[in-house]
Amino acid sequence: MRTLASIALCLFAAASAQAFDSAEWHEKREVLLREAERLQAAYSNCLQNVHEPAESITVPVETFPDGSVKTVVSARRARFFLREGLIWAEGVVIRKFAPDGSEESRIDAASCVVDRAMKSGWAEGPARVRHGKTTFCGKGVYFSSLESYVRVFRDSEIESSDFSSGGIAL
Repeated sequence: MRTLASIALCLFAAASAQAFDSAEWHEKREVLLREAERLQAAYSNCLQNVHEPAESITVPVETFPDGSVKTVVSARRARFFLREGLIWAEGVVIRKFAPDGSEESRIDAASCVVDRAMKSGWAEGPARVRHGKTTFCGKGVYFSSLESYVRVFRDSEIESSDFSSGGIAL
């Protein structure tokens, strides 16, 4: 199933680009994989140091040039690691908004760590990612707001009612 999700992501990226450069994509994918590994390790480190987390938090992570919120993290419980620029959170909802304020993407996760500077994160346990009419589910989910990239590492499932390639619905 992981292969299916990877293929779907590649097809989606290829369909949205006018000239797809596979060598560039593989290089970028490798960089994103290293980032996912870094955040997975950071998640474990943060988890060991979660003491007296804050409850019911909402934190903007990214804004548009006009100051309106682009990406926001809401959590049932969270702990800020200021020196590292990380937020560990449990009972998480991450929303990415379009410039008009409508919800563009949403991630629901049992727990995760978010790197505020890199605008990326790692959800260790079960997570559900929705973008438009496409939903990814699984465990071990890496996401990057800056790259508009999501990768599910384990037990992945994809469901889509608007996925197409070259204008032809699959």
